[in-house]
Amino acid sequence: MMREPADLLSDTAGGPDRVGRPRPALHFAPVRGWMNDPNGLIQTGGHVHMFYQHNPAGPVPENIAWGHASSTDLWTWQDHPLALTPEPNGPDRDGCYSGCAVVADGRPHVLYTGVNGEHQLPCLAEAADQDLIRWIRNPRNPVIASPPPGEEVRAFRDHSAWRNGSVWYQVIGGGLQDRGGALFLYRSADLRHWQYVGVFAAAADHGLDGVIWECPDVFVLGDTTVVVVSVLDGQPPYAMWMTGRVSGQRFVPKASGRCDGGHRYYAPQSLWMADGRRVAFGWLRECVGELTGRDRSRVGVMSLPRELFLDGSGSLQSRPARELDGARRTVLLDRLVHGCGTADLTLRARAAGATEISLTPIGRDVTAVALRLAGPTGADVQIRVAADGIEIIEAGRRLTETGPPGASAPGASAPGASAEPVGQVRGYYDGGILEVFSPPAPAAAVICRRGARYDRLEAELTVRPGAAAGRASLTAWSSGRVPGGG
Repeated sequence: MMREPADLLSDTAGGPDRVGRPRPALHFAPVRGWMNDPNGLIQTGGHVHMFYQHNPAGPVPENIAWGHASSTDLWTWQDHPLALTPEPNGPDRDGCYSGCAVVADGRPHVLYTGVNGEHQLPCLAEAADQDLIRWIRNPRNPVIASPPPGEEVRAFRDHSAWRNGSVWYQVIGGGLQDRGGALFLYRSADLRHWQYVGVFAAAADHGLDGVIWECPDVFVLGDTTVVVVSVLDGQPPYAMWMTGRVSGQRFVPKASGRCDGGHRYYAPQSLWMADGRRVAFGWLRECVGELTGRDRSRVGVMSLPRELFLDGSGSLQSRPARELDGARRTVLLDRLVHGCGTADLTLRARAAGATEISLTPIGRDVTAVALRLAGPTGADVQIRVAADGIEIIEAGRRLTETGPPGASAPGASAPGASAEPVGQVRGYYDGGILEVFSPPAPAAAVICRRGARYDRLEAELTVRPGAAAGRASLTAWSSGRVPGGG
């Protein structure tokens, strides 16, 4: 949950109109209004349910409720009625903000932040039907009556919960006056009565960024504990991962980095799929001031689904969820690149479908890949991929971090300085949204110019000194819903 800075609330006079902004083909977005954080991700009955921060009445973060959509393939979504709306006389009368979902006694429950004036406190609701359409609030709400006593708390909101044996744990995001961003740990036997355990982790204790840590997501991959938080510290906010272990009910991070190399990806939340994969969605931040005309009918979009995994160094990595392979429709190009090449490929921000691009180096001599989306408007997009990062520049405007995402050392070099081989590069262009993946480089999600059109794709391969010209397989597909298909 993020209280939006003024620039995200500027220039709202246009409002929605009768036509409205088209929805993307692969990325989830609401029909209209405001959307931010994904909430309460859960898979049940073969469906993945996504709840999200939503104001259907307008493209501004006011009167926040929980929107609801479900999917069987993670890229086509069915809209459902609002799941939680503010109760005029309840502890959430000023908004139902971010939270998580768990299953207790065979029934889904959600923990969320209820806002009542200056109070932001944990609330609990239980699903009243198997489709998760109706929810029953707990009469004890808020289930935690105040921030932890004895701590100099500067923020207290957002939830991640899990069960260990018969005991439930949850961390609540926030910050401490003297230690910066922090996570507060609680325990319970029944989700209704909670006991404060202590500070689970704090930024200053480990030399990490953040005045406030919000939207926590805690899970275990193998024998490694993963903690994801969204960082507020006066700079552009971003999502940060940490990996480590829990010792004495405190989290000790051993490695950390940015979840995404762009400036849009925020407040990610993940869920366990039935087949054991951990899949995340993040909010791609937009603002009304960026939009004109009918596009102001909706603001905010979700990222593509990302499978999370750890590499050999203990870093959290992400790749496109395998369900996206099922969105491919028609092969647009399939060719071999020797050193460099150009292919005709038309991409339009207003196109009804999306496009997936895959470039796979042959052998291990390719150390960097440069892709360029070129068109008649001159707003070309340059994508440079190396093992140490992904850099995206549009018409001279940098859309990603200046150095390798996640690197904090002074003088860190730009992507392409690494001599490590580059793996497969996968890019998705969907209504102006561009997401690029090539582990071990962190993924990069950006939003290009709203009216852009490109008519060719250029590729160039950089190889190790002394190696022969690089080779790579280049393929592109049309992807997503067919025109007019919902």
